Amino acid sequence: MARQIAERLKPCPDLRVKAWTSRRERGVAVWLEGLVDPDRLQEALVSLRERGCEGQASENPGVPSEEVRTITAAVRAVLDGYAVIARDGASGARAWRLSAAPARSVERSENEPTLHGPQEAFIESLAVNLAMVRKRLKSPRLKIETFTVGETAPCDIAVLYEAGLAKPHLVREVRRRISQIRVDYVADSNEVREFINDPRFSVFPTTEETERPDRVVAGLMEGRVAIIADGSPTCLMVPVTFAMNLSSPEDYYMHYSLALPLRLLRHLMFWSAVLLPALYVALVTYNQDLLPTPLLVSVAAQHAGIPFPTIIEALGMMTAFEALREAGTRLPRAVGQSVSIVGTLVIGDAAVRAGLVSPGMVIIVSATGVASFTLPALGLVQAARLLQFPFVLAAGLFGLYGVLMLGMALLGRMASLRSFGVPYFAPIAPTFIRDMKDVIVRAPWWMMQGRPRQFESVERERVPQDAAPAPKKTTWWRWRP
Repeated sequence: MARQIAERLKPCPDLRVKAWTSRRERGVAVWLEGLVDPDRLQEALVSLRERGCEGQASENPGVPSEEVRTITAAVRAVLDGYAVIARDGASGARAWRLSAAPARSVERSENEPTLHGPQEAFIESLAVNLAMVRKRLKSPRLKIETFTVGETAPCDIAVLYEAGLAKPHLVREVRRRISQIRVDYVADSNEVREFINDPRFSVFPTTEETERPDRVVAGLMEGRVAIIADGSPTCLMVPVTFAMNLSSPEDYYMHYSLALPLRLLRHLMFWSAVLLPALYVALVTYNQDLLPTPLLVSVAAQHAGIPFPTIIEALGMMTAFEALREAGTRLPRAVGQSVSIVGTLVIGDAAVRAGLVSPGMVIIVSATGVASFTLPALGLVQAARLLQFPFVLAAGLFGLYGVLMLGMALLGRMASLRSFGVPYFAPIAPTFIRDMKDVIVRAPWWMMQGRPRQFESVERERVPQDAAPAPKKTTWWRWRP
């Protein structure tokens, strides 16, 4: 078997083959250097040589192992970081789990930072990510199903759900969509997301992407399903609604009275990021009569010497701002922040002094960029950045009528979206009064005893009915010292 594995993998300079001999049998060990811990392998081989029971030496070396019967399975085990132990004359072999693949340690979340609450984030190891979920959700009903996707380079994809909470039809639908994926290689969870999405051509994220284990556990306890791909530091949660993309993990680690204004601010900032440049272009170009006279005089004075129409001015500034933001993201962190800050200040000031753009346009574009930075979901940020441009074009061509018509079309499109059968605007449209406690506001925990009905979870209540009753609350007017 060792010779056949070498034939499949050659040329392969990191392939290692070592013979071993016990008291009554002998064979070879095959592994890839760098993927197997050499110290653990040496200890296992020493234990293997010392065992004298015939037929058991390669089966119980003191480390986790599994049986492989075909050459294809043996090659897959070697590539996964296993050490394959084959006995002379045997038809099969054993794969020892001695993996020591290079991986970074568990660190703080960079895309979803919080001041309160857990700080751990997923890494690129599927086993570590599953262990982080298990550590937080110590439930015997947590089920994990593994799928192998990829024809040339297979990749393991884990599906997590809480049995008895997740809707059975939802679990079956997730299984069906993942099993229908046909690719040669899965590089990241984004590829899985594009294959299982409901609307194939929507800019709005219909799957939640997170790198925080605590957020995954919270979703599982709501009756949702998590999807984790090996080699990806992010997890997909389905289904998802529009309101969930505007909630931050920190909303649940602070007092509910503080989360209320922040939720309202994010809702306002999303629509500001989409509509603010378009409204400015429409008011300056077509609908000047809606502006107060002092403001109209000030805006007209600013645009007196500008050689470009307002729509060209807006599109140019928005494109320049997006280019600076992209440059700040792609450059090294120490240089990228300087480029984005200095570029925004210097280029904006130079453009105003040169008479190419008006100061008001610089303020509007900057305010739009700041508004998009307040959104916690990266997919929603990208959707807002993309929707700015068609709204500006509609405002430059038709004024406020164009903004209104395009806005109605956008709302209609969003209302028609589904995420694994759940309406994207739920619980607003359709309306679930009980679920409104965690949409615009975040109600106190003692008021959110029911799970979201929009996900149709099997158990509707968070506390079982047969549990001991909670102590009655003492109202302030009945309290006595």
